[in-house]
Amino acid sequence: MNIFTKSLALIARIIVLGLVAYLSGGIFFVQNKTQLGIGIFIWIFITLPTIFAIFFKKNFIEKHPKFAKPWKILFVFCAIIFILYVAFWIFGMWHIAEKERTQRAIDFINSQKITMDDVMGKNLPPAPDQKLNDSTLAGIDTNKNYIRDDVELAIFKKYPDSAKIRAAELQYAQALQLELTQVSNSETLVPAMQKEGSAYQCFGLSIMSESMAALSAVTILDQKDKEVTNLVLNTDLRKKTYSDAYKKYMTSYSSLSGNKCDIAF
Repeated sequence: MNIFTKSLALIARIIVLGLVAYLSGGIFFVQNKTQLGIGIFIWIFITLPTIFAIFFKKNFIEKHPKFAKPWKILFVFCAIIFILYVAFWIFGMWHIAEKERTQRAIDFINSQKITMDDVMGKNLPPAPDQKLNDSTLAGIDTNKNYIRDDVELAIFKKYPDSAKIRAAELQYAQALQLELTQVSNSETLVPAMQKEGSAYQCFGLSIMSESMAALSAVTILDQKDKEVTNLVLNTDLRKKTYSDAYKKYMTSYSSLSGNKCDIAF
């Protein structure tokens, strides 16, 4: 065996020992009986066989050749255990990362609200290139308020003299946009639906008057709902994405309590 081969073998041993030490080191920081059990299991079926294979196997088998076959069986068994452990560890890391990503999306959805500047048009965006705007799911949102620019401008064009109606429609448009762009599982769909539900109720508050008949209010509310929905879901991709989110991730949830309107008039 030349120096290069010996060096590779030494490096391989160091890597294996380092990996095993990392995997089995958790036994010294256990917080419950389950972790202790897993740690002991790792030591018995991964750590100790690895140490034996690296430092003692050659001399032991030479002295006791009858153990060569049992050792091969044990080695295969331990190798399978090791592979399964690594696979579960990788899955666990992915699961943790996915939970963190989901929580960030939930926090982002919950943090989004329209402002008085949005309602009064202080940061009104320029008209977008409609072809470019409709070529992607999210579209163009120049002023970063999570209301697509073409939708925002259409609402201002239709209701230039009613800040109250604009506020309700902008809030509803933002809720729909969040559902389109931020929902990736049931956990993220819930806050998006809650935000849409609050925005829908804000619609009702924005159009209701003491003299309005209940039937008239329902009719107007339905018209406002369709008005904004048609603006936001104006392409096949957007309609399909919105529909698929409900089909794939729909789950039970409760409505948000408290104020329904981001901006109260």
